[in-house]
Amino acid sequence: MKLFQRIFATFCAVIICAIFVASFSFWLVQSTVAETRFKQLRSFEASLLRSTVTAFHMRGDAGVREQLQEWGNNPGSENLYVIRGDDKTDIMARPVDVATIQLAHEYAMMHPESPLVQVAYNRLGEEYLFFVRDWDKEQVPRPPSPFLIPGLPVAPIWHEFIILGFIVVVGLLTAYILASNITQPIRLLARGMNRLAGGDLETRVSHQLAGRQDELYLLAVQFDRMAKQLQKLVEKERHLLHHVSHEMRSPLARMQAIVGLIQVQPQKQEQHLQRLEAELARMDGLVGELLTLSRLETANVEMEKEPLLLVPFLQQLLDDNQELAAQKQQQLQWQCSIPEAAQVLGNAGYLYRAFDNVLRNAMAYSPEGSTIQLCLREAGKQQWQVDISDNGPGVAETQLPHIFTAFYRADSSANKPGTGLGLALAKHITERHGGKISAANRKPNGLIMQFVLPKWTEKKEDGKKATANIKAA
Repeated sequence: MKLFQRIFATFCAVIICAIFVASFSFWLVQSTVAETRFKQLRSFEASLLRSTVTAFHMRGDAGVREQLQEWGNNPGSENLYVIRGDDKTDIMARPVDVATIQLAHEYAMMHPESPLVQVAYNRLGEEYLFFVRDWDKEQVPRPPSPFLIPGLPVAPIWHEFIILGFIVVVGLLTAYILASNITQPIRLLARGMNRLAGGDLETRVSHQLAGRQDELYLLAVQFDRMAKQLQKLVEKERHLLHHVSHEMRSPLARMQAIVGLIQVQPQKQEQHLQRLEAELARMDGLVGELLTLSRLETANVEMEKEPLLLVPFLQQLLDDNQELAAQKQQQLQWQCSIPEAAQVLGNAGYLYRAFDNVLRNAMAYSPEGSTIQLCLREAGKQQWQVDISDNGPGVAETQLPHIFTAFYRADSSANKPGTGLGLALAKHITERHGGKISAANRKPNGLIMQFVLPKWTEKKEDGKKATANIKAA
């Protein structure tokens, strides 16, 4: 059974059950109220009969007529009859069935203690019968069946069926509207999922449910968010595949050419093997960076972190790059305005790779004899800031937002070696540590890369140990 049919059947059952429950409840209430009123009326009629018998004993039939005339049409008095025994007529000349009189007389003889039927005699010995109409009915007549409309007569019943039919039709219509209102967004989501599964990554459905503003609309918004994220991932995968194939093609072509040269020039085999080894190392580095980038982009993979002393960590980074800077006659300048105990919660190996990529880029693009600055300072109450600035040509302002994209090469780096993954890795690593990285041009020339990382206030003694393991990571 489909969901619409289930919801429709459920609403129909609920509405029909509600109708019967309400009808039965009204019927039960009416029955209880009628029974209470009947008992009260019987009690009042018994009291009238006793009062009438007392008046008869004291003043005779004239006193009874007087009393009945005084009561007039008061509730209960019209049901009280006084029958003369000689002519079997009512003392007030009201029509009474002879059979009823006979039955009442027999009942009075058999039940002399009855409060509703009594026999009395006047001074001359004449017999008088006092009784209340319907004395033999001990219970109130039941109201109509609960399956009919309470409070209406049983016959004719055509109006009952009209009202019931109207209620059922309205109930079915209401159930249909409610079921459609619930299942229509689900059908829209199902069609959107089919389109998305068919490869249409532009599928969006929330705009079709914008007027609802309920849980199903929120589900549609989540669907659109999922589709958008999936589209980004697929486009990123296509982009990555395109650039990987492009980056791999060149070294593979060069290796193929080297193999050909080895066959043609065996006397230069050692020289060609060195070039082949360099190309293989380049491909190995490219594959390693791709694997690292893939792991970082997988957000559900947990990254092991521990408290890390930031000052000795960055000083170690500078010491490791002093030799490379000396080869290019460059100077690495260190500026620090934060305490030695400053800590971040991070993965030493990944953070080292991020800072090292940016620092080596700064050294690669700065001319010989220039100074590369690494500045560590506080950025607000909850963050540390690391600035790495160089004296290179900088990056065009229109290209700055794209330099952290994988394989993106700015115009200023066209002739520089590299894979185009260094800054993308640095960005992912920083973001996985709860921070952010940005770039800006310096005046008159150069580029400044800015890292912002959250502080870690908990003090642990193993921070130095983590710093000492930087190279091993």
